[in-house]
Amino acid sequence: MNIEQMPWLMTCYNELSESIKKHNNSHAILINGEKGIGRNILAKNLAQDYLNISDFLNNGTTNSIEEESFHPDFKFIIPEEGKLNISIEKIRSTKSFLQLTSHQGIGKVVIIHPAESMTYPAMNSLLKILEEPPEDTLIILISESIKKLPQTIISRTQIQKIKNPSLKESTNWLSGYGEESWDDALNIFGCRPILLQELGHDYFNSKIKAISEDINSLALRNTKPSQVANSWKSEELDVNLSILYKWISNLIDGNLLNIKKSMPSSFEKLLQSDVDTEHCFQYLNEIATIRQYLLNGKALNWNLQISNLLVPIYSDAKGLIKNG
Repeated sequence: MNIEQMPWLMTCYNELSESIKKHNNSHAILINGEKGIGRNILAKNLAQDYLNISDFLNNGTTNSIEEESFHPDFKFIIPEEGKLNISIEKIRSTKSFLQLTSHQGIGKVVIIHPAESMTYPAMNSLLKILEEPPEDTLIILISESIKKLPQTIISRTQIQKIKNPSLKESTNWLSGYGEESWDDALNIFGCRPILLQELGHDYFNSKIKAISEDINSLALRNTKPSQVANSWKSEELDVNLSILYKWISNLIDGNLLNIKKSMPSSFEKLLQSDVDTEHCFQYLNEIATIRQYLLNGKALNWNLQISNLLVPIYSDAKGLIKNG
């Protein structure tokens, strides 16, 4: 993917590119931003600039451990297949790699993604590298939540915050991948066009339909909250919660502003009742809190968390209307 087709990345890229080409940059750069906006693409283009090569890394956006074999002076560090964390062994091997003489005599680059997935010992090992970085090396950390990184690491990096693209930029970019309308997906999941494109239009449509059926079934007492919670896969919780968050927001808009937006039929019926707006706002806060716990990797009983969250919708969603 061509970074020049992603205008939301170009400001940051242009700011860093010239200094990186001259090796007049910080030894470590921390790219912080939401998943699905092009953090990997930015990092790989900076790696190319540092190593003075072109297009060896731009073969799509998929994270693959095989990417380290694309060039002898480059390593892409991610958790091993089937694991969630980057081990200390990975970082130790990175240190050895950086200490070797550059194959092309230009330098070496390591990308670590996601940086917050490093184990505590791995972070300590990386800190030692950052304290005394080998000459002509560039370490790029990619993170969605820098709060999960120790301050000792953050303080030794140049932080680059990447903003999400605008709705227009997202729509224009996605239009290059078919004529389908992405309005609903963008409305629910926000402007994360690369994530949407990678997972696919059909995936999001099917998820929206499935979660709508779950909500309607809860409201009609055909399904208990615990049953729905058990059916929501842990790796899809953020997607499911994003959908639910948007529908509650739409319910509030429909009640206060008389604006009809997409939502399950059970929520549409609530607009004929006296919606408890204050309770709905509290409900949004509860959803946002759980999503933050997910992002920060909290070790919680997610089935219990989701089951409790869904209780207000149970029994014709009367938990969201006054005197319900």
